[in-house]
Amino acid sequence: MRKKWSSTAAAISLTIALTACTPNVGESTSGDNKNAAQTNADGKKLTLWVFAEPHKRFFEAVKEDFKKKQPDVTVEINLMEGTALVDKYSVISKSGGEGAPDLIDIEQGQFPKFIRGDIPFMPLNDYLKKDNLTEVMSKGRQALYTINDKQYGIEHAATASALYYRKDLFDKAGINVAELKTWDQFTEQAKKLVSDKHFIFPGNSTTKTGGDQTYFELFIKQEGGDIVTKDGQPGFNTPEGQTALKRMYAWKKDGIMDKNYYDGPAYWDQFKKGNYIAAFGPDWWVNLLADNAPELEGKWAAVPMPLGGPKSVPTTVWGGTGLMISKFSKNKELAWEFMRLAQLTPENSVKRFQIVNLFPALLTSVKEKGLHEQSKYTKYFGGQDLGDLYGKLVAVAPNQNQAWWRTLFTDAWDKYRFELEGGKLTPEQFLQKVDDELKQSIKKNEAAS
Repeated sequence: MRKKWSSTAAAISLTIALTACTPNVGESTSGDNKNAAQTNADGKKLTLWVFAEPHKRFFEAVKEDFKKKQPDVTVEINLMEGTALVDKYSVISKSGGEGAPDLIDIEQGQFPKFIRGDIPFMPLNDYLKKDNLTEVMSKGRQALYTINDKQYGIEHAATASALYYRKDLFDKAGINVAELKTWDQFTEQAKKLVSDKHFIFPGNSTTKTGGDQTYFELFIKQEGGDIVTKDGQPGFNTPEGQTALKRMYAWKKDGIMDKNYYDGPAYWDQFKKGNYIAAFGPDWWVNLLADNAPELEGKWAAVPMPLGGPKSVPTTVWGGTGLMISKFSKNKELAWEFMRLAQLTPENSVKRFQIVNLFPALLTSVKEKGLHEQSKYTKYFGGQDLGDLYGKLVAVAPNQNQAWWRTLFTDAWDKYRFELEGGKLTPEQFLQKVDDELKQSIKKNEAAS
């Protein structure tokens, strides 16, 4: 989640190894914060960088609320391509901070690039403690942005995932998807709708990072595992990992999942043509579907993900984006005020869900009535109360652990994936080779640093 909103905003590069540590620029002092607060009345400007257009839409709405509290402050929201945003901030953070924004959205898959050496974001612990907000967010989501007990970002969404399917087509075939509680049950029934050109699931997720790896990360978390263990070690070469990978390749063998990969408009054309009639993913995936295939409105439904192995839960987590305060901001107190308004108030959690269909990770907001009102996206799903579905899934959603080397996992995966796809390696052999390759890369990278 990795979270992506369009083929452009989705293009998050996960193949760059971290080979250098950021310079030690030092923590901001309390005097810096006081100076920023004292000059707010002079007409300050807050700059916010985002990589997703829906995030920009939401922050534009928050900006109007913020203006009522701080009428002399201008908020500038800059939408940038995702990789460009990360690369630009990386350069700025290593060269003294000139030109840094006050606030910046960092996609969770990109955060590991910033967590070795001096982290170029402000720790939020003291702000949260001061405003009695330490316990209001989902701990599993906040773990993505917490390093050595210091929290650096506030998550946008819970990203709990569901199974989405063409209810009209499954109903016509006499298949009641809501009654199919396991992946085996679902797969057996879904075979009735498979042909040479018609599949249940697409072969990739529009993320341009390789559908197999993306899906693998989703399924291993659903099974109770993760790429990273709680103590920061590689944790995917496990029974949970084998279960996840075997399922994916059984689907391709049986025609449940397409072996071909499409990007951009060609990807969504497959849905429009009825070649893909189901998908799995979080709330933001629903946005992509509704925005790119509007002619299918009213034909879809959503249910919890079917269960797999003994530790399986009916959901997984995919993606995430944390709003962060730049360590180089000259307006940190003001930036925190904007962040608190946007990310930590129930009213704006509801507003975000209504504007861009992101179900909140803010625990104090999950029972808000506004999360159950009709929107563009609930109408797309025939009026289904998506807020009720996501609210139930959040309670059982798995955690996702963080490590600086997560970006190296993609390199290790890609080195052997064609041997896996070509049948030269079994799933068990593939995971062992990826595990060995990753551990060697970690050692080399640590030695180089």
